[in-house]
Amino acid sequence: MKLRLAVCAIALAASACSPAPAPEGEGAAAPAAKRMPLPDCATIEATDAGAEGWKHPDCRLMFPDQSGMAIEARYAPAEDDSTKITVQVVAPGDATTQSFEERMGNTFNGPMLEDFDKDGKVDIQLPLETGNVNTTWALWRQVDGGKFVRVGEPSAVSLVKTDSGYIAAQARSSANEWGVSFYKLEGEELKPILTADVTAQGEPDKITGVVCEITDDGGLAATGLTAEAAKTQFCSEPAAADVFK
Repeated sequence: MKLRLAVCAIALAASACSPAPAPEGEGAAAPAAKRMPLPDCATIEATDAGAEGWKHPDCRLMFPDQSGMAIEARYAPAEDDSTKITVQVVAPGDATTQSFEERMGNTFNGPMLEDFDKDGKVDIQLPLETGNVNTTWALWRQVDGGKFVRVGEPSAVSLVKTDSGYIAAQARSSANEWGVSFYKLEGEELKPILTADVTAQGEPDKITGVVCEITDDGGLAATGLTAEAAKTQFCSEPAAADVFK
């Protein structure tokens, strides 16, 4: 009996000296699950699988700022022959702060982290489809609190924030023609304004002139300009005027 009591006393003493487990519920931070390492999206390339399209390896991409954040992109076949891409936004310490999905067609491009609207916060660009030269991008804009909202999916070779406050999507139609679509960022949506169709005259290696016309994409009236004044302004924007320079 004395031996049993001694053992119990030792066990109680050890319990008293051991740290109590952290309480669950409000105020207790759940530890982030440890993530398996993934290759850097910026250093790997998609694999051309021929008729099956491009195959993308799962990857991780660090934000190009001081936030310590990252995204992880994982790819899986979808029922309609497209590819489902699942993106997780990862905070320092490996906690997932946001997760969303897109459906991707045939594209060799990978995810990008760019501040496309030049507001000082890094945004997420996910490729959905690539044609001969242009890529359709799902744009997830970072707003206050590190949250990302989907604002649109322009198709372009490149996106340019203009000094006049527009987002210009520069899309090449042919060797001597570009369509530069201008958008206005309003809240959580890219509103289409108009497209400047820029055509080079002469041969590709010997341009003799450039003609620019505009097409109303539904936002011309919102500019407060006449069609002629809008043509003068938007065809003079460097995003459109300089595509053949």
